[in-house]
Amino acid sequence: MDIDDDLEDKFYEIVEEFMQSAIAKESEISIPQVNSSFMYTMACYAARYYAIKSEKEPVDLESFIKEHTEFFESSIRSSIDYYTTDDENT
Repeated sequence: MDIDDDLEDKFYEIVEEFMQSAIAKESEISIPQVNSSFMYTMACYAARYYAIKSEKEPVDLESFIKEHTEFFESSIRSSIDYYTTDDENT
């Protein structure tokens, strides 16, 4: 297994951890509230990344926001099929 496979495996491991955390919260609050919380968390984490990156090199905020918004939208679109399958089949 090469480093790319290791990184991909770790990526999906983290995704699954976040998914399980979100699903666990559904019994406490509504699905839209869980969704909003995770979307807000993504935005906060992206802002943290921006702050770290901007200390090391100049970053254009508008470009940064556009890049991450497009990434979030793409991620959501590509995940719809995976996460809308019947729970019994997953």
